Amino acid sequence: MTHKFEVDKEIMQLIPPLSDEEYQQLEQNILSEGKLLNPIILWDGIIVDGHNRFYICMRHGIEFEVEDMQFANREDAKLWILENQLGRRNLTDAARIELALHLKNALREKAKSNLTQSGGDKKSGSSISSKAVEEPIDVNKTIAKRAGVSEGTLYSYMRIKTDGSPELLEKVKTGEIKIGTAYRMLANEIDKQLNQAEKWHTYIKLRAPFNKNDETDKEINKRLAKLGAQQKALLAKIEAKKGALKNDKN
Repeated sequence: MTHKFEVDKEIMQLIPPLSDEEYQQLEQNILSEGKLLNPIILWDGIIVDGHNRFYICMRHGIEFEVEDMQFANREDAKLWILENQLGRRNLTDAARIELALHLKNALREKAKSNLTQSGGDKKSGSSISSKAVEEPIDVNKTIAKRAGVSEGTLYSYMRIKTDGSPELLEKVKTGEIKIGTAYRMLANEIDKQLNQAEKWHTYIKLRAPFNKNDETDKEINKRLAKLGAQQKALLAKIEAKKGALKNDKN
């Protein structure tokens, strides 16, 4: 049977990428065997498992087997991919959390799809289909459980994702820095930002207003007032981050 092979960008984005070392090791293993031990999994011609193996085999002209899987729709295919990835490979905690978050979104999409098919979203007011996937009440607890991490680790990662720098987040994703360490680094950075913002806010307050009757000073006062308002808003934003960090610990 002749197969077509399609690499779907959305599907591929669901799968955590291999590091350079992991890819090289996989390539070496395949070359040493001279064949592919595990088949490439397809759904309607789309690769749903085995992207790296596929590329390596095509590059070196190595034959491989193919296994076709059947899914009712795209949502079901995505759910299978995410569950399959969560059940294999030595992933970082960050990668497992990202997979669990994707899984949550995929379940929501499936529930929405079931709702549409059942007619539950029509103006007639018909009820939601009993087949619709219900989102667990305690979403965070469910995500943490699926990712194999504690709720505290999940909260820390989400805080890093929200308030951390792109560089810090990338190091966490690659496993260069552990989530707990990165969280403490973020807390320290927010403390520094808060301290600096408070100093600037005090500095501006002590220098305004200037002579209200002098035209030049009036303009300075306007600019200081504007700068003071901006600094106050920044201070409030940083204090909110600090408060969120404290709440995470409770």
